[in-house]
Amino acid sequence: MSSAKMLRALGAALLVVLGASACGGSDGSSGGSVVDTKLSCTEQFNPDKAAAGDNCQPTYGAYCPDTGSGSPVFNDSEVTACDGVTVTSGTVEANGLSSDYVVLKPANGSGSNALYIALHWALANGETMANRMRMAELAKSRNVTVVLPTAPGSVLNRTWGRSAGIPPAASRADRVALIDALIAQTKPLAKASTPVLIAGVSGGAVLSFEYACDRAENISGAIVVAGEIPPDDLSSCAMAKGVATVQVHGTSDLIGPYDGNLLYASVPDTFAALQAQNGCDSTAIKTASLPTVDGELPTGYELQWVTDCSSGKGSALLTVDGGGHNWPGYQGPLDQLPISLFGAKASGFDTTLQGYDLLRYLGG
Repeated sequence: MSSAKMLRALGAALLVVLGASACGGSDGSSGGSVVDTKLSCTEQFNPDKAAAGDNCQPTYGAYCPDTGSGSPVFNDSEVTACDGVTVTSGTVEANGLSSDYVVLKPANGSGSNALYIALHWALANGETMANRMRMAELAKSRNVTVVLPTAPGSVLNRTWGRSAGIPPAASRADRVALIDALIAQTKPLAKASTPVLIAGVSGGAVLSFEYACDRAENISGAIVVAGEIPPDDLSSCAMAKGVATVQVHGTSDLIGPYDGNLLYASVPDTFAALQAQNGCDSTAIKTASLPTVDGELPTGYELQWVTDCSSGKGSALLTVDGGGHNWPGYQGPLDQLPISLFGAKASGFDTTLQGYDLLRYLGG
């Protein structure tokens, strides 16, 4: 072989190696899975490693200090970001609705690993969601562009989805259209090829679920935390394509009961429906138990997940035994107490960082 041909061959080989490295390692567990098996489970959550007994304990504050300052009831007026994270703001309008939003991006990165839409709980706002759920850590540690909109309407009906009997300010179709416009407006902040993920808690979880059902073609994954999913939403869900899903729910949630009631579908039923939407083999579900945290009321963390799915997108359910109506890993001004306004708090699973890792593992 001539020297010129040899150089070209070496160059081509190098490009292949670099391309594989840029895409991240994959254990082949699901189509589109983004998993670097060289990282420990504390660095990047991996359910297979959790099942094998590896240490998967969350690490809090490794990237940003605690930003959960402020009142436990009223809305924060600004985002308390950390070094290495930039904060900008904007406004989006659609179907007569308007939403102010904040954007968190890593200062030294593109934020192109994902565009992550985070939806707050009823009566809150985007700034509070950013601070209490440590979204600056997500942006910085995972090179993610995080967008946190505030639901339209007055403070008395400021919710993304019906939660605790509080009606949203607009119809489901109009709220979905607003998220459509938000994604279109903020996607250029990352890259055209950047996967779009949507996550929410309580009322935000309701719209996260509904958006996955109505606009599966627009997103790769959805996180539904303490979601009160109406039975009608469950039965009418018809995803146009697979969407990786992660549910997180406490068994002692009094607002969205784990076993359901006349108003809300049970969490296991919702998990089964999401598996069916993704074409998953329910007999291939895997399980892992995560350790509890000393001094907390939850008595266990049980993870179920399945990746044997015809859509290439998997589904997971993290059950917090004894957990309340909240986002595990939430930080706030009453952190020294084991209970918040809505039940027992939990920190044995970090929904912000580990939930993101799990969603990407499932193909999100």
